[in-house]
Amino acid sequence: MTTDRRISVSVTTALLGLPDLDVLEVRTPQRALQQLDDVGGFALVIADADTAPTGGFALSREVKARLRMDRDVPPVLLLIARRDDKWLAQWSEADAFIRKPLDPFDFREVVEALIEGRDIPALPRVTAGGGPMRADAKRVEAEAAGAAGGSSGVNTAGP
Repeated sequence: MTTDRRISVSVTTALLGLPDLDVLEVRTPQRALQQLDDVGGFALVIADADTAPTGGFALSREVKARLRMDRDVPPVLLLIARRDDKWLAQWSEADAFIRKPLDPFDFREVVEALIEGRDIPALPRVTAGGGPMRADAKRVEAEAAGAAGGSSGVNTAGP
């Protein structure tokens, strides 16, 4: 979701050649949420945090609220403009965020990691979020390792 044509072209160009990938571009968070609710089946939401009047931060927060209602939602990747936007991106519970201008190679690597459920690569201008989806995935991994007799180093028993 973006209203900035340059961002749209950068995103689309970076994603060219990814197998079995269709891109649906919308201009508002309301339209994005409508598509998620009515159509579903999306692998990833990419949102520009600077879209007006309601931006990607609010969209990410709404997507993650649906997750807490036991709805199946994709991970969210936020595009942020300023370093100081990191705290808002964390508040929004985005799974990852990347600072503009986009490096097409780094952007594509982050997109692939999110779609495949891998850890976010340590790249300049990229930060892994701590959204509930990633936290839940880590918990499931820890439980699986414990069930297999391995030690994950994660305390899931609580205080």
